Amino acid sequence: MISARIGTALLLATILATATCEFGGQAPFPTEGEPPLAVIPPHPPRLSDGGGLRPLFAALADIEAGAAPRPVVAIQIGDSHSAADLFSGRMRELFQERFGAAGRGMMPAGLPYNYYRPRMARVAETGDWRRASSFTASGPFGIGGVIQQSADAGAQMTLTETEPAGFDRAFFEVLRQPGGGTLRMQVDDREPHEFATAAGAAGPHWVEFDAPRGSHRLTLGGAATVLAWGTQRQTSGIVYENFGVVGATVDVIGHWDPGTVAAELARRDPALIVVVFGTNEGVRPPQSLTRYAERFAARVKALRGAVPGAAVLVVGPPDVGRHGQPPVAGCDADWAPPPGIAIVREAQREVARREGWYFWDWQAAMGGLCAADRWARQDPPLELADHIHQKPDGYRRSAELLFAAIMDEYRQYRSATGLGS
Repeated sequence: MISARIGTALLLATILATATCEFGGQAPFPTEGEPPLAVIPPHPPRLSDGGGLRPLFAALADIEAGAAPRPVVAIQIGDSHSAADLFSGRMRELFQERFGAAGRGMMPAGLPYNYYRPRMARVAETGDWRRASSFTASGPFGIGGVIQQSADAGAQMTLTETEPAGFDRAFFEVLRQPGGGTLRMQVDDREPHEFATAAGAAGPHWVEFDAPRGSHRLTLGGAATVLAWGTQRQTSGIVYENFGVVGATVDVIGHWDPGTVAAELARRDPALIVVVFGTNEGVRPPQSLTRYAERFAARVKALRGAVPGAAVLVVGPPDVGRHGQPPVAGCDADWAPPPGIAIVREAQREVARREGWYFWDWQAAMGGLCAADRWARQDPPLELADHIHQKPDGYRRSAELLFAAIMDEYRQYRSATGLGS
């Protein structure tokens, strides 16, 4: 049940009026392209330990043994590195190429931010949708980090699966509340169905249903408040979901409603939660990072608590560069890592060690200190000029390095458990 502090339509209206996060007309991360993939020499660093990834590895082994009739779900949660479906999109491709594809999975409702380009799906909106972000405000947010509300009976949002196989299972989450309107749902061009969202008290409501095999389009419309939606196939394979709030730190998790988040995670039942925060914390002054390890642990434990059987993989911040930093040997004089990045990385590493989570050092995978500058200056570049976000091929390469590290641990798991290499 949603908490009383956010359980009114009046407060929701205030959030929608004040908390919408826009990005000044510029894309906050690169658009997708297909330039040739550059070769980067460093060997993928090992995870801190593979043993605690057993929930994921056991699920993957079940797929390979033909003993997993339903999808295995992985969920990536973070900042702009996770919002743009570039890093996560390549992770999805690699997992699905190896273990089978089971669809796109859960997504933020509608267009959660400008320049949204999810892989394996197209999303469109028509009519008057008002978007609120959890970037600065607390409210009835789930892991999608956004709320979409319309008072327009003719408003629509459409999710179109681009895989030829389509979907046979769909779901959406709405906020039921006093004065709620009627939501209309339609699959492809079939008969629409209506759902009343009025209720005596505010709270999230999840609707999940079977669809004809090979369906491709899910449409929601009407006067309603939508938190999330998604599609998949009820078959063996991988669903890799990504959720990111641009500009966020790990503290954004504290802006979400705990009950909503716990219910969403319990329904999705992921075998793996990938946590990718730290860049925005690390570019702030070091004095702002007091007790960061404690805050990071508490926020991630809030996610893990809903699915205690899931593995947690912490991805440390990548190497980044900023102007105006003290010179660092090996870096271009104009670009150096801010000191907070190292503080954040080591705090996350220590928390992961203490909690039994698994830490992957993104900076080390890139080639170590000053790698962002080298990636930005190579031809073709893998890093954007901001020395924070990567180009599509940079994210692609980063995902390939992480996947290689996970598969190396998986091979050791199979060998140790007598399943073969």
